[in-house]
Amino acid sequence: METVLYPILADSENNAKKLEQKYARKYPIFYDPTKKVPKMLNQEVKLLKLGRMPGLLIIDKEGIIQYAYYGDSMSDIPENEILFEVLKKI
Repeated sequence: METVLYPILADSENNAKKLEQKYARKYPIFYDPTKKVPKMLNQEVKLLKLGRMPGLLIIDKEGIIQYAYYGDSMSDIPENEILFEVLKKI
């Protein structure tokens, strides 16, 4: 299984670099100051819940979305086991 992570932050380069330094030293965090990617992927913003809701997509090598999860809060993310099962099937 070959998997590549592409975290995308709909924010400025400066904020992406801060998060990268703090949390993700092994993986780059890509930034999208235009917010085109989250709009394209229908990722919601809920101001009463602190901003953009988590979105997680697993896309195969052909560019087909095999799994999509959109959270209802900042802590609403799928369990790792679920993601590993999806990745095993690809």
